[in-house]
This record gives sequence, C-alpha cells and structure tokens, in this order.
Amino acid sequence: MGLRIHFVVDPHGWCCMGLIVFVWLYNFFLIPEIILFPHYEEGHIPGVLIIIFYGIAIFCLVALVRASITDPGRLPENPKIPHGEREFWELCNKCNLLRPKRSHHCSRCGHCVRRMDHHCPWINNCVGEDNHWLFLQLCFYTELLACYGLMFSFCHYYYFLPLKKRNVVRNVHIH
Repeated sequence: MGLRIHFVVDPHGWCCMGLIVFVWLYNFFLIPEIILFPHYEEGHIPGVLIIIFYGIAIFCLVALVRASITDPGRLPENPKIPHGEREFWELCNKCNLLRPKRSHHCSRCGHCVRRMDHHCPWINNCVGEDNHWLFLQLCFYTELLACYGLMFSFCHYYYFLPLKKRNVVRNVHIH
C-alpha cells in the first residue's frame, strides 16, 4: 500500500482546513506564552512539560497534513478485476466505473473510494481504505493535545500558585 498524494478542490474544505490551521497556530503560540512559560519561569512546572506540549502539537499538525494529502483509496479508471471476483463488483451510477461493493462515490471529490467512511471537510479529503488509519491518528493526537491544553488551563486557574509577574507584557510593567 503506497501512500499517493491527493488534493481535493473544494472551497468549503479549504475554509475548514484554514480554520484548523489558524486555531492550531493560535494555540501553538498562545498557550505557552500565557500558561507554560510563566509557570516554568517561576518553577511551578518542569521544562519537559513544555517540550511535550510542542511535541504533541507538531505530531498533530503532521497527522493533519498526512491525512489531508494521502489518497483515500481512489479507484482507477480501468481496474484489473480477476475473473473470480467479478460478482463482487458493481457499476457506479454516477461515474460509470466498476467498483467493489463496499466502495462509495463521493459527491465532493467526484470519484469512487474503496471502503469509504465519509468525506471529512476538516481534512478536506475522504476517509477511506488507504487513509483511515491516518485519520484515526489525527483524531488521537488532536484529543491528546486538547486534553493536555485543558489540563494546563485547569491547573493555571485552580492548582498552580498565582503568578508573581501578573501584569507583565513583553517585559513592560503596567502600573
């Protein structure tokens, strides 16, 4: 199973992807600036927790890119069907191609996909046989990053000692 690159021309999907990248960048820079670095400087948390946050965030972005550009299992236009398996194939009524019975036609992408689960606008791609595990990997890293960020937000407000440098913005004190 080779991972082929696949792009979908869908403005709705591009908007969803843009929103995800914006939120990721916002959190990638904001959470460390507001929560992690100040508490690290005051000795409330070890530096390894900051490295773990950045590691999970980068894994999350890499999983997003891989799930977005990997071919989900698009069927070729002239498939070579073994004679013993012809009864397991049917004709798609939208693109007039032969496809296995568990394949579905995606109206957004405009082609049939093997074992298609759904078309996900958040990755701007179908989730099918070849990229399903990448989509699950993205879901796992996103959940891990969200829980990690929520844990630090909770600790920031309810567990950590109050910050001594409360009104410090880029080394300028506000009085």
